[in-house]
Amino acid sequence: MQITIEIPEDIGNQLQQNWQDLPQKLLEALAVEAYRNKIMTAVQIQQLLKFSSLQETEHFLEQSQISLDYRQENLVQDKQIKTLADAFNELQQICIEEDYSLEIPSRQDRPNFFF
Repeated sequence: MQITIEIPEDIGNQLQQNWQDLPQKLLEALAVEAYRNKIMTAVQIQQLLKFSSLQETEHFLEQSQISLDYRQENLVQDKQIKTLADAFNELQQICIEEDYSLEIPSRQDRPNFFF
């Protein structure tokens, strides 16, 4: 999803002078606020900001003066979701390379225990 915001030119210039990568700064601010309000998990922050590891995400949150609110069950669940997403992406890439089609059944056709 792409979001566009309008700000006055002089304010935009002032922000740009202080923060070289203004879009990244805004994304980081969004991530911090979403995590603080328990809207996003650490793994989602990692994906949003394209960090290579959970440790990098933890460091970012610490630098933002946010304590990591992470329970063991959340960690296990997030790792399982990331593993499943990585496996799906790998399968999708193999299908592209081998010229196979990959069809995902509609939500109604999936067994309840799967998703």
